[in-house]
Amino acid sequence: MRKQTKLVAVLSAAALLAIGASMTSFAASGKWVEENGTWVYYNRSGEKVTEEWAKSGDYWYWLNEDGEMATNTLVEDDNNRYYVNENGTMVQNRWVSIENEDYDDEPMNYWYYFGANGKAYKSTTNSNNASFKTINGKKYIFDDEGKMLYGWINLYGEKETGDEAWQNGVFYCGDENDGAQKAGEWAYLDIIDNTYDSVSPGTSSPNTFDDEDQTRWFYFKTNGRKMTGEKGKTINGKKYSFDEYGRMNAEWVYYANSTATATPVETATGSDGLAGQGTKNYTTGFRYYGDPESGARKTKGWFQVVPDSYLNVSDYDDDADAWYYSDKDGKLVASEMKTINGKKYAFNEYGKMQSGLKAVKFVGTSTTDIDEIKGDDKVPGLPFDTEENFKASVSGLYAAGYKLYYFGASSDGAMKTGKQNVTIDGDTFTFLFNKSGSFKGQGKFGLDDHKYYAGGMLMAAAREDRYAVVKLVQDASGNYKAITLMTTDDFLSDVRDGSA
Repeated sequence: MRKQTKLVAVLSAAALLAIGASMTSFAASGKWVEENGTWVYYNRSGEKVTEEWAKSGDYWYWLNEDGEMATNTLVEDDNNRYYVNENGTMVQNRWVSIENEDYDDEPMNYWYYFGANGKAYKSTTNSNNASFKTINGKKYIFDDEGKMLYGWINLYGEKETGDEAWQNGVFYCGDENDGAQKAGEWAYLDIIDNTYDSVSPGTSSPNTFDDEDQTRWFYFKTNGRKMTGEKGKTINGKKYSFDEYGRMNAEWVYYANSTATATPVETATGSDGLAGQGTKNYTTGFRYYGDPESGARKTKGWFQVVPDSYLNVSDYDDDADAWYYSDKDGKLVASEMKTINGKKYAFNEYGKMQSGLKAVKFVGTSTTDIDEIKGDDKVPGLPFDTEENFKASVSGLYAAGYKLYYFGASSDGAMKTGKQNVTIDGDTFTFLFNKSGSFKGQGKFGLDDHKYYAGGMLMAAAREDRYAVVKLVQDASGNYKAITLMTTDDFLSDVRDGSA
C-alpha cells in the first residue's frame, strides 16, 4: 500500500481553464455555468441539476443538493460510493485516504479504492467467504461501505477486534496504512495471550513465554490463510511447528508420533504434566524448535539448552543446560547408545548426553537401547565417588548386567577406548576399555597383559603394601565376575583358616 499512488494530483491553472472552456461549450444536452465562484449545470429545460452526475469531455462531475459541483468529497449515489477530487473530477483506478470524522479508537483515516467505473470497491453482498480484490498484484478486502479493512480478518471477511483477534482471524492484512493481505510470507505480530500461563492444545509449554504481551511469528500460506495445527511443516527447507491459532511454536514442544499436531503436555502425561518423566517413550515425544525469534526445528543435530520443566523438572529448576541430539525427524534420542559421525555417545532417559564413567545396562540383546544408565543416587556407590565404593560395587554391577563405559567430559561426550586416566575423588586411576569387537568401549574385566582389571580399573596394591591379592568368584557359567581386592594380611589370614 505504501507504494501505491493514493493522492490525486492537483491540476494546473491552465488545466482548469481548459475544463472551463469545455464546460461552457457543452451545450448539446445542457450547459455549464460558473456562478459565485463555482460551477453549476443546467439541463436542456434550463433547470439546475442537483444530486446527479454530469459529464464534460472525458470527465464526470457531481452536482450536490445545491446544484454546485462537488470537490474533495465522498459521493454516495445509488448504494455506491465515489470520490471527486479538488477539481471536481470523479477519481478512477486510484487509492484515496479520507479523514475519519468520528475518530476515536478507529483509524484517523480510511482508505478507499475507486475502480475504472469510479465505484469504491466493497465486499460482496451476502458472501459467506472473505472476498478479496486484487490491486496492482496485491489482495485487499473492503467492508460494505468501501472502507479498506486491515489487521485480522475472519473467514467471512469481517475485521476481528479485541484480545482474541489473532485467535479468530484467518487472514492478516497489515495496519491501517497497509492493508495488503499477507500471503506466502512470515509476519511478526504483537498479540495478547490471556492464557499464557497454561498449556492449551498444540502450544509450546508455558515455560517459554512469561507474559501475556507477546510478539509471535505467524506464517501465511499462498492463499492468505494462516498456518495452523502443524507439527513439522517445511518452509524454505526448514521444519516449523504451529499451534491451533497459527502461532509458530518455539523451544520445547511435545507431541506424539501418532498425532498430526502438537499435543499439550498434560494430555500425554497426566494432570501435572510430570507423570511420564524419565521414560524413553515420554522423552522422545519432545522436539526442540529454537528460540521464539527463529523457531526452526532442530533436526539431525546437536544443541545445548536448558530442558523444559515438563521434560526434566529438576534440571529446569536448577537452570542446568545439557547437550541433546535429535534425529532426522527432530525426535530426541533417549536411553540409547548412538553412533554420530563415527563416534558413540550415550543418552539417558531424559535425553541428556552423558559424560564421565557410567554404568550401562542394555535391553535384552540390544547394543543400542539402554534399559538403564545409572548414576548419582540411583545405585549405591555411584557415581563412584571414592575408590573404595568403586571396588565394592563394580563386581556386583557386572553381575547384574551393567557394563562400565567412559565418555568424554563436558561437550565431548564421545565413548573412549583403550587406556584412559579416570579421576575418582581427586585421585587419578588407570582404566582399560576394550578397543574393538562386540564389547568395544566396555571396561575390561579380567586379565590383560598379566594385569588384572575390574570394570576397567587396573587393580593395584596400595602404596603401603608391596602387593595385593585379587579374590575371584565364579558365576554359574564359570565366568569370573565378583572380585575382592585383599591386603596381604587378609590373604594370609584366609590361608591359615583354610578359606582362601
